[in-house]
Amino acid sequence: MNLPNILTIARVFLTCFFIIFAEQGRPGAWWALLFFVLAVVTDLADGYIARKYDLITPFGKFMDPVADKFLILSAFFMLAFQGFVPLWMVLVIAAREILVTASRVQCMTRGEVIPAEQTGKIKTAVQMTTIIVALLYHALGISPENLLGFYWQGTVILLIIFSVILTVWSGIEYFRNLPKEGEA
Repeated sequence: MNLPNILTIARVFLTCFFIIFAEQGRPGAWWALLFFVLAVVTDLADGYIARKYDLITPFGKFMDPVADKFLILSAFFMLAFQGFVPLWMVLVIAAREILVTASRVQCMTRGEVIPAEQTGKIKTAVQMTTIIVALLYHALGISPENLLGFYWQGTVILLIIFSVILTVWSGIEYFRNLPKEGEA
């Protein structure tokens, strides 16, 4: 078990702590934000370390994206259930993530590894930024009735719309560029 794989496993546990504190609503908001940011840092660190020191493993190739999806979908669903983002948008994001992950797993069973494309990486960065801004808005407890709250809420809405657009676009791009069975 190398350091990038340990960081990937740590991200799963950090996501569990994120969920525990996010479920507490406003009292746990700062802790939820902290655990989410720590999980994002592990995502950045494990990829960097794995590439820099050539520590890429089959476990990491499989588990890293699964841990990412667990983190992102948990956060989006928590935000939807707390009324910060529309549930239908989260369902669109979840559908894309599940379909792409299932496709990657199917390709892996055939010995094919489909690397993440640039659009998918940008999508993930925008999703994580959206979640951090929404969690910060929640933690600060800014009322949407005042001007500052109106702008924060508007920013979260614009970010979630951008996240959905990038999510759908990257999903279409993924399936359009997917090699057919036996083609890779």
